[in-house]
Amino acid sequence: PSWEQALDDLEQDPAAKPAAVMRFGTQVDIAGIIAPSPDADRSIRYLVKYLTKDIAATYTNPEHADPAYQAHIDRVHAQVLYLPCSPECSNWLRYGIQPKNAGPGLAPGMCPSKAHDRENLGLGGRRVQVSRAWSGKTLTEHRADRAAVVRAVLEEAGIQAPDADRMAAATLAADGLPRFVWDDIPVVDRDYVTVVMASVREAHRWRREYQHAKQQAAARAGPDAA
Repeated sequence: PSWEQALDDLEQDPAAKPAAVMRFGTQVDIAGIIAPSPDADRSIRYLVKYLTKDIAATYTNPEHADPAYQAHIDRVHAQVLYLPCSPECSNWLRYGIQPKNAGPGLAPGMCPSKAHDRENLGLGGRRVQVSRAWSGKTLTEHRADRAAVVRAVLEEAGIQAPDADRMAAATLAADGLPRFVWDDIPVVDRDYVTVVMASVREAHRWRREYQHAKQQAAARAGPDAA
C-alpha cells in the first residue's frame, strides 16, 4: 500500500494500537531567549557549546570508556538504524508500506537521515529552528531586509549604494540585451589575485562608508535618542 492508503487503513482499524508509547514527566516552564536581556548572550553561548557536541559522547569520557555504556549505545544504534525516522524514511519498506513521496532507489537501512547515525541516536534534523519558523521569513528575505536598511542609512548620509545585482548573470544592459557573455577563458594567477584584491578593497570601502553613515545618523539623532 501507499503511505496514504496505510494511513486510511489505520484510521479504519478500531483495534489499532501504537507500537511504542512515550509519556512525559512533570511539565517544565521553559523561558525563551529574548534579546536584549542580561541572560541572552550567556544562554546563546551555552546552547552553541552543546549543540556542537555529539549526543553519543555527551556522557562519556574517551579516556575511561565504560564497556557497559558503549554496549548500550551500540544496542540503541542497532535499533534506530532500521526504525522509520519520518514518513519519507525508506525503512517503512520493512513493514510492507511505501514511504511518503516514494521514489526509485529506496532500500531499508539506507535512509540518509542523520537520525540513523550513531552520533545522533535517533535525533535527526536541525538542532536550532530555521529563521522562517521564528519570523515567517526565509534567509533570503532576511538578507533583503538587511540590505534595505543598509541602503537607507547610506542614502541618508548622501552615499549612493551600488546595485547588489549589478553583476548577476540575469542582469540586462540598457538596451535589454544580456550584459555578459560566458565563456571558458583561461585566467592566469596574476589576474585572479587582481580581481580578488579589488573585491576585498571594495568590501572594505563599503564597510567604512556604512560605519561613517551610521555615525552621522547617530549624531543627527542626538544623545537622547533611543
